[in-house]
Amino acid sequence: MSSLLRLPTTTIIIPQYNQPELTIHAIQSLRKSDPLRWPIVVVDNGSSPESLRQLHTLGDPDTEILSLPRQGLTAAWNVAASRCNTSHLIFLNNDTHSQGPWIESLLAPLSAGLAGMAGVESRRERHLTPAIDLLAGWCFAVRTEIFRAVRGFDEALNLYFSDTDFQLRIRDHYWATAIPPWTVVAGLPITHLSHRTAHQLPNRQAMWTADRARFLARWRRNH
Repeated sequence: MSSLLRLPTTTIIIPQYNQPELTIHAIQSLRKSDPLRWPIVVVDNGSSPESLRQLHTLGDPDTEILSLPRQGLTAAWNVAASRCNTSHLIFLNNDTHSQGPWIESLLAPLSAGLAGMAGVESRRERHLTPAIDLLAGWCFAVRTEIFRAVRGFDEALNLYFSDTDFQLRIRDHYWATAIPPWTVVAGLPITHLSHRTAHQLPNRQAMWTADRARFLARWRRNH
């Protein structure tokens, strides 16, 4: 059956805090690259009224704009995910650019039951001993039932280390099974413009320090 005729099985969640031009570009490049109208939820985390007005000029009928008071990225992710009823979720940064269809390839190992999560590249987490390879947090997919089984992201981590903590809990969820907790689908036609959003936050260093302390307090002993 043509992908144009199939109902989407996945919701894409894109967080935003100001800089709506990044979000608009990310969505437009995705729509241009993929013929299937995947539902998108843009979760705006307390942006200015002008940023929201600009975002609404996008005019994409399959994109829901969810405007929240400022409460931290991790909480915003959870609110957006709670509104989704598809079988998979993709968490996508808004500083990304699609150059071709990539979503079905990313979802393939999840649909086949070969992993709980899938990402576009790996990264080395050196805050743990020994260091561990995890998925890069700017684009990854997870089965919705697994997301709910581990109770989503931990909102005690306001911004940083939340996807790291999430992946470690996914790993523990799959500990007694033969299924890998995650897998990398390399070479997909999507690129990350790298930290175009978090770096604008005036208190990001303090947030990083606080989140790092919370993360290490939990995982230094449990890793």
